[in-house]
Amino acid sequence: MASRFVEADEEFIEELKNTSENKNTKRSTDYWTNIFQQWAKMRGKNEQLESYEVPQLNEALAQFFAELRKGSGKEYEPDSLKVMQAALDRYLRSKNYPKSIVRDTEFLSSRKVLEGKARKLRELGMGKRPNKAQSLTKEEEEILWENGQLGDKTPRSLINTVWWLLTMHFGLRGRQEHHDMKVEDFSFQKDDGGVEFVTFSEGLTKTRGGGLRVKPRLATPKMFATGERRCPVAFLKKYLSKRPAELKTAGPVYLSVIDKPQTSVWYKKVPMGKNTINNIMKTMKENSPLKDVCQDKKLTNHSARKTVVKKLKT
Repeated sequence: MASRFVEADEEFIEELKNTSENKNTKRSTDYWTNIFQQWAKMRGKNEQLESYEVPQLNEALAQFFAELRKGSGKEYEPDSLKVMQAALDRYLRSKNYPKSIVRDTEFLSSRKVLEGKARKLRELGMGKRPNKAQSLTKEEEEILWENGQLGDKTPRSLINTVWWLLTMHFGLRGRQEHHDMKVEDFSFQKDDGGVEFVTFSEGLTKTRGGGLRVKPRLATPKMFATGERRCPVAFLKKYLSKRPAELKTAGPVYLSVIDKPQTSVWYKKVPMGKNTINNIMKTMKENSPLKDVCQDKKLTNHSARKTVVKKLKT
């Protein structure tokens, strides 16, 4: 069968190029390129990275890396330096620069400056990320169930539980993946023994951007019904039954809560905001005994993902 071709104008071609790059990646590239340009302008140097000859760019980068600071005058975290280096290299590749500042030997001396700076910062105690989110223990999770932050007695507790269970069973990220999910992404099925389970068809995320390099998971994660009091499939079914009629089988998974519903509908026809989703774990902590029990423990939505990893290891 012969192929058919449709003429594409320059605007459409440019749109496809832009679509190929993740928004967060593009934002990082633009941010760090702008930082270099600000520095170059202050030093009276050429602001366009791609206009430098290789030896001159190596020299300029070495000075830039050594002098780089935040607007407040404080140092960037060591991990940020690596992100910065990758962003500048990405920019240069987009301009067809002949060498890579990350890999090629012509930039070895500037890389040594950056590596030395990162090591020095770590020696000063930076990069340890002491405030990173922590996982929950079995006892702490039980507190959430017993206190009513998890369960199905109220609209708020039910949607909290759906968030918790979907994270546990499908290893979802704390905010963006949850925000982007659609009811249509889920499928209710039964295995050969008649046990009901739910599968989730992953959409595009910041780590799964689509395109030619998509690698599907070798095994599709499943959430099985247990028939017990805290059956995950039963919770998800109840949540779907409490949504507006036209959103029971389609639309965003997370809807805004009706705190005091007067009917069997517990949720609005409005998607839950990103910030609200992002603060689910923090809100549960503040509204439960965990506020005192985990006073010095940082719990965020990422804590749920860490709890999954911890359970898999034990």
